[in-house]
Amino acid sequence: MKPLKIIVSITLRCFVLLLLLTATAYFAFKNYWFSVTFLLSLVIMSLGELIYLVRLHLLYYQKIIVSLLHDDFSLDLNESQFKSNDETLKLYKKIKAEKQLNDSKEILYHQLLNATSSGFLILKRTEDDRKIIFMNKHFQSIFNIPKSTSWKYLKKFIPKFCETFEESDFQEIKSTFTIEIQGEERQTYIIQNSKTAIANQTYDIIILDSIQRVIDSTEKEAWMNVMKVIAHEIINSLTPIASLASTTKLYFETNELTNDDYDDIRLSLDTIINRSIHLQKFVDQYRQLTMLPDPVKTKVNIQKLIREVHHAFRHELEEKNINFVYDTSQVTIVNADRVQLEQVVINLLKNAIFSVARENIRVIRVDIKQQTNRLQIIFEDSGTFIDDAIVSKIFLPFYTTRKNGVGIGLTLSKNIVEAHNGYLYYKQSNNKKQFVIVFKS
Repeated sequence: MKPLKIIVSITLRCFVLLLLLTATAYFAFKNYWFSVTFLLSLVIMSLGELIYLVRLHLLYYQKIIVSLLHDDFSLDLNESQFKSNDETLKLYKKIKAEKQLNDSKEILYHQLLNATSSGFLILKRTEDDRKIIFMNKHFQSIFNIPKSTSWKYLKKFIPKFCETFEESDFQEIKSTFTIEIQGEERQTYIIQNSKTAIANQTYDIIILDSIQRVIDSTEKEAWMNVMKVIAHEIINSLTPIASLASTTKLYFETNELTNDDYDDIRLSLDTIINRSIHLQKFVDQYRQLTMLPDPVKTKVNIQKLIREVHHAFRHELEEKNINFVYDTSQVTIVNADRVQLEQVVINLLKNAIFSVARENIRVIRVDIKQQTNRLQIIFEDSGTFIDDAIVSKIFLPFYTTRKNGVGIGLTLSKNIVEAHNGYLYYKQSNNKKQFVIVFKS
């Protein structure tokens, strides 16, 4: 029933009850006790019926209110008992439909987040802790942990991860951290925290991604760039060769050749030969990158290797007034292919020489750092920082900013280090410009 009809119904019953009570009092005053008894029976029946009606409606609305308060939409309300156009029933149905829609959306969002290859963690701030609202499957698989609803409980499994955010007081950050999980190889991850406020509640959305996955995602684009360079070089060589060969053929198809014709033919043939040699060198360089032999590993003294390379470049360093600094006081042994590792050191030294050659301060420094399960060989020079716009391209094959550069030195060095299960990377910050070789021990 609508609220107005309910009020009218209850009012009528109260009016009838009042009439019965008035009649009972009148007959009692007249001492008509038989009539009084009969009227009292009617009063009790009317009062009971009124109480039943009021109670029925109160229970009906109480069920709906309690259901809405507790987000419980499992009630099976008997619509035949009340009209279907009852406003409270309509409200219940509307909120129930919206809740079902939101639940469907939440399931869809969870499926999407579980299908991504990044770890997702959503936290809700409470008085003494942070409640975990959502943790996707990839996050669980990265750390091999069970689902949790408490940040304090999660910290028992991955303390370093949790401390990274606690140290910044859960401020919005984007950083990296390296962690060893259950004795496996140490890995580096990108972590990002974003904050949002909804209905006076603060939420932290944490995204975790593997650096290796990010690198792999750009690999296709990198190789597309390589293919463009290769195609450019081949076309630049074959186009003049085809054109000059066709022109030379026309000369020989004429009946008489002049001295100028012979000179043009010689020039054309020289150009064809030069472009052919250039193309052959280009292919040989590409073969160096793609057909790198497997390393034949032996015990290599890093300090001795650097000293020998320094000796080979001593005259060039002296001529260009470059100060080459490295520590010879210790002995560091690495299991590597000596010839290939020497090529890496030569490439990085030549790169550093070119970088500092025109600087006022000309210093090249090599540091060796032995850490737990890590050996770092750091080439640092006083040259100008590389433009941020091209930093991501310096390891691409055939990419070079030098006038007479080939563009395979850094690529070849990177391939050699990776063949030794290590990695080579470049970084520049705090007035330091470094190429870092990392070997895993």
